[in-house]
Amino acid sequence: MKILTLSFVYFLIIIFGSINAFSQNNIDSLTNLLQKTTQDSVKLNLLVILSENCDEQDILSYAKPAVKLAEKLLHQSAALNDPKIFTYILNKKALALNNIGYYYWQKGVSENAVHFFKMGLEIRERTNDKLGIAESLNNLGELCRLQGDISLALEYFNKSLKMRDEINDVPGYIVSLNNISLIYLQQGIPEQALKYYSMGLESAEKINDEMGKAFLLNNIGQIHHFANDTIKAMLYYNRSLSLFRQLQHKQGIATVLNNMGSIYFNVEHNLDKALRYFEESASLSQESGDRINYTSALVNIGTVLLNKNENYLALECGHKAMNSARATGSPDNIKRASQLLYSVYKSTGDYKNALVMHELNLKMRDSLVNEKNQRSTIQQQLKYDYDKQQVLKDADHQKELAIAEEERKRQQVISWSIGIGLLMAILFTVFIFNRLRITRKQKQVIELQKIVVDQKNKHITDSINYAKKIQDAILPSTEELKVALNEHFVFFRPLEIVSGDFYWLSTQGDKTIVVVADCTGHGVPGAFMSMIGNTLLNEIVNEKKIFQPGEILDRLNDGVIQALHQDSRAQDDGMDVSVCLFNKGSVTFAGANHSLYVVCNNMLEEIKGDIHSIGSAFGPKGAFKNKNEFTFSEKTFSPAKGTTIFLTSDGFADQRGGENGRNYSTQRMKLLMANVGLLKSTIQKEKIETDFTEWKREYAQLDDVLVIGIKIS
Repeated sequence: MKILTLSFVYFLIIIFGSINAFSQNNIDSLTNLLQKTTQDSVKLNLLVILSENCDEQDILSYAKPAVKLAEKLLHQSAALNDPKIFTYILNKKALALNNIGYYYWQKGVSENAVHFFKMGLEIRERTNDKLGIAESLNNLGELCRLQGDISLALEYFNKSLKMRDEINDVPGYIVSLNNISLIYLQQGIPEQALKYYSMGLESAEKINDEMGKAFLLNNIGQIHHFANDTIKAMLYYNRSLSLFRQLQHKQGIATVLNNMGSIYFNVEHNLDKALRYFEESASLSQESGDRINYTSALVNIGTVLLNKNENYLALECGHKAMNSARATGSPDNIKRASQLLYSVYKSTGDYKNALVMHELNLKMRDSLVNEKNQRSTIQQQLKYDYDKQQVLKDADHQKELAIAEEERKRQQVISWSIGIGLLMAILFTVFIFNRLRITRKQKQVIELQKIVVDQKNKHITDSINYAKKIQDAILPSTEELKVALNEHFVFFRPLEIVSGDFYWLSTQGDKTIVVVADCTGHGVPGAFMSMIGNTLLNEIVNEKKIFQPGEILDRLNDGVIQALHQDSRAQDDGMDVSVCLFNKGSVTFAGANHSLYVVCNNMLEEIKGDIHSIGSAFGPKGAFKNKNEFTFSEKTFSPAKGTTIFLTSDGFADQRGGENGRNYSTQRMKLLMANVGLLKSTIQKEKIETDFTEWKREYAQLDDVLVIGIKIS
């Protein structure tokens, strides 16, 4: 069944029986069967199944012929006087009408969608198809909610919830709880929304509904998000994102990424990171046909661009968002798109258009939240609670009558029960014997499969362990580091067996070059990138004799782009890199999205590198006409004796821990470095490692961790 429901960030959730349930091979097979069959009853069933599972653009080509054929069969079956056949055909017609309504909903033609949903509902009420009635009510409620008719939406949602409760439709019950929660949240009653989301999550866990859990975890995260409890919000978002990735659900992944991006934007003020999350969300939403979340992501991208003073791109993004919002007919998204365009026009001095967008924004806001809607929310909920209590009282009374009737019949049933019990015992014995025989065979098959899986796992683990030996071999040895750097330490803790972080050393006469790099990803993918980086550094420094850190980064950037063919492919791998040249008492530093930390007399100075990472996907993003217009900069200084220089990847600062699961943070890391800067390197490493372990506690390590300290003697 095509069921419409919505998360707080305005996107379509299709949990049960989505149109992607069948593969293209299934669709092709059913289409071939449809062309060959001559029986109308079989044709009707195939047409309905195809309309339920085909791509959105093909729904009408199957659903409309299904309705027409159902009407023909209904006329013929009237002469048979068989209620079961008549009801069966009616239900098929109702399902086809519902799918037509779903098609028009997706296309933004709300009037047609309501018309066909109501036709389907009328048939389902006629046949007393309670599951179908609940679904039709839910779809109508969602349409009303998107059009801003909150009162009518709540009426439909509560009727759907009540019916699903009666028939113990747990998955549908979760959907209805989610939709009612959404309205409470939009009406500014987050406590009630959290209550219903929590009820839905509890129900989803009982039936192991992973998809439902993923959506509800995201929605609970949003409530904490808008209550400014971003730590709890991120915990729920990460749990939701993990489930969605396991389920390969693009719409869900896109929505959670959109939400997480807003935290990076609003709370951490990390525009670049927020932009990456929003762009990935928009891309996935577009791929999955989720127009509503696509609109939301576009608005967020435009807001980031506006904050980066890229007004032209922000305006272009705002127009795309407004066109998409108008297509869905959602007042929520029209309001957000108009707010973005108002801000852009105001920033560029176009006050005429700014006024138009401001008036549209006010109109959409007033249609969504007003006193009537607030009253309607509370009144409808009280009505549902009262109705539910009455149903429970009636049920208790009926139960008492049933017990009395059972007692009267008990004596009559006992004699039959004994005879039937003996017969069932014999049959059960035969059944158990047969099942034991089958179970033994199944156990043998499972044991053989386990042996195969264990062998494959061992082979994979052995291969990765051998890859670690290779990676360890290319890292500078302890002796090499001691000779080149004298007093130093290396704190290196990979997330997995192999690492995406690596360090590199080269001594050329009186010059020593030290490199710390953080490749995209970790584990095996990160290790592959580290091998590429190590090879390129050997070629640049040891073979071509290029020693200046800025030029080393320029050549490394060119090498990565060439090695990964990033000029011609949508390939987004790269690395953040620090390069230090030690030469006769002076230090020259260049950084690709990395900083250098210098501690002298307990005072810490941060020397920032360029904001661009290595690799074209992380570079100037089209700001330069060709790569030669950008080169990495250098900073040179002469440190005093006793100064400690720290190079680090972002794994240390990003680690979650402490009492509330927060990031360790760059600020805390800098304070730690300042406190240990005067100590011996061995003690520095010990204190840094201890502080990291105590902060991490029971939380999982999130990334590879690499910190190098070099004491100037």
